[in-house]
Amino acid sequence: MKLMKKLIMLLIVFVVIPILVIDFVVAKKLESITEEQVGNALLQLVSGSHLTLDRESTDFEEKTKNIMISQEIQQLASLPSSSEYERLAIFNALDKYLNNYSTNAIRYSLFISDKDQSYSFVPNPDLLTNGIFYSTDFNELSWFKDASEAKGKGIIRVIDKFGYNPNHTQTVAYLRQLNSIYNGEMVIGYLAVSGIETQLQMDFTPFSKYTDAEVVLLDHTQAVLASNTKHYNVGTNVSVPPNKLEGVYKVKEANHELMCILHTSEYTNTQLLMRVPVESIIIDHISVQHLVNWIMIVYFVILILASMYFIQSILKPISRLARITNSYHPGQSLSIPIQSDSQNEIVLLNNLFIRMTNRLNQTIYDKYELELKNKEVELSTLHAQINPHLLYNTLESVYWHTLMEGAAESAQMIKDLSLIMRIGLSKGKLLIPIMEEIHHAEAYLRLQLFRYEYSFQVCWDIEEETKRYLIPKVVLQPIIENAILHGIKNMSHDGELRVSVKKVGERIVISIEDNGYKQVDIEKLNAILHDGETNKGYGIINVQKRIQLHFGSNYGIQYSLREDQGVRARIEIPMVLDGSG
Repeated sequence: MKLMKKLIMLLIVFVVIPILVIDFVVAKKLESITEEQVGNALLQLVSGSHLTLDRESTDFEEKTKNIMISQEIQQLASLPSSSEYERLAIFNALDKYLNNYSTNAIRYSLFISDKDQSYSFVPNPDLLTNGIFYSTDFNELSWFKDASEAKGKGIIRVIDKFGYNPNHTQTVAYLRQLNSIYNGEMVIGYLAVSGIETQLQMDFTPFSKYTDAEVVLLDHTQAVLASNTKHYNVGTNVSVPPNKLEGVYKVKEANHELMCILHTSEYTNTQLLMRVPVESIIIDHISVQHLVNWIMIVYFVILILASMYFIQSILKPISRLARITNSYHPGQSLSIPIQSDSQNEIVLLNNLFIRMTNRLNQTIYDKYELELKNKEVELSTLHAQINPHLLYNTLESVYWHTLMEGAAESAQMIKDLSLIMRIGLSKGKLLIPIMEEIHHAEAYLRLQLFRYEYSFQVCWDIEEETKRYLIPKVVLQPIIENAILHGIKNMSHDGELRVSVKKVGERIVISIEDNGYKQVDIEKLNAILHDGETNKGYGIINVQKRIQLHFGSNYGIQYSLREDQGVRARIEIPMVLDGSG
């Protein structure tokens, strides 16, 4: 296959197909997310609407409570034996009182026990749709047992409509046992507020914008109390998954997938169920996805045609640049002129390649010159090292000659000086064992003691374990020199210098102390170490920088005052063994 065909094939395999697959996966994922988000939103709507329906029950509870504590009702608990005329008057008064609460849709009815049949003048219950009903046996009422067991708490139940009802048309009623407020165990009667499904259906208004949605309110037996559709009559049973109290789930009915949103109220022991087709939820998403699919098809066609054009316009210049690249050898200049400035990336690439070859040739030449200079520097360094070694060897010869002549003290001084020279060289090493650095410091102190006629004392406290760890060479000598010059050199045999090396935790701590009597500005001394003033304290700054260069900024020198008098220099370094750091 030609390169053009390969590139188009790669474009289809690695661009078009992956994008289509991603689009399909993303579309499915968005569909799932949309369903989940809509389900959560609908659950919030159902929960809020159910709360509104509970308020309706609260309203009925308040009204029935007012009726129960009214004088008209409570006087029934303590009525003396009365004439039929008086009983008729009571009946009319109660009937009028309840009619004040009743409306065309919602009817208030009171059921009172009449075992003695004292109210035989009351019309037959089949003739009344509401009002006062006297019953010789409450057990005949289908809802009596539930209302009695509620012990005065209001309940909602599906019951047959009052009055002439040969077809047993059902209604929803709020039922409540009326107790005496003076004797709570005494039952006055039972209050029934029927026809409340009309009021409950009015609270389904928030669901009106969901034209395909079915909303039903169910009692504890999953019987319909109210609905926004004619498909469900009052008392019809609706199937709800067992032990399902609240949430979103899906069911399939007649080849249609329905999303069901369920909420349960603990206050009224009712369930509000919303059933909506999934297609109606994602219909907008499906329409947008179809539009996106067509746009992508058109886009891919344009992309392939444009790619063919641009690939063709790029391949030829790149082929030319490849031939130029193949002909180039490092160090040899190209006989190709730089083209005039252009916004064409291929021309820019050509010019940049030519400039790159020129820089590479120059780099090769510069590297050659640098290697020559390095060789010259190495020779100069080797030559410079001859003088210290010559001086060290000469001192060794003078030491033996002086020793042979019997000048032991002078010979020892020459020996110490040669030791200082030898440790200073250290075979080119930058880090030496602490033991060697101690030998260097001892040699220096012996020379200073001889110089100042042994006017001070030196105390050593070296832990044996610390001698094998490494330290930058010539670290102790500048600190010791400062302690002698600025602290104890003029104290007439009262001066004391203490040098200790100890292991503290994971660090080596070297302490150099003097008992000098001069006042020392410790803060200024430490500031010189940290700020690096080059015109002051050059020796200790040099030591500080070398320690931190090898071990990091967490290590170095810190000055402090001693408890009695004098100054303490504390050097902290890590525990580094030969070959480990």
